[in-house]
Amino acid sequence: MENIETILSLAGTAIGLTVTAVTFIAKFLKAANAKKTADGLIAIGNAIIPYIEQAEKFAGYTGAEKKLYVLTKLREFAGQKGIAFDEPQISQRLEELIGLTKEVNA
Repeated sequence: MENIETILSLAGTAIGLTVTAVTFIAKFLKAANAKKTADGLIAIGNAIIPYIEQAEKFAGYTGAEKKLYVLTKLREFAGQKGIAFDEPQISQRLEELIGLTKEVNA
């Protein structure tokens, strides 16, 4: 009987440790993924200004064409760096930057 109690006690402890380890690993992977996403967004954020500056030098192009150029360059940048490219979100941020520069320049 003592062996069964010992085995059950060890099994309960092992199950508890397994659940704890799985939970820790899942949270660690989630945090690592969040960090990778944040690092990617920071890299795109740092790359966007030089592309906007390049596009502003283009004479005879519409604002939409310049925006398309910037989005294309950012898409290429993200692909080279292995960063997920969320075009709607980045396009919205680009519009916000354009609006801000128009306010500053007005």
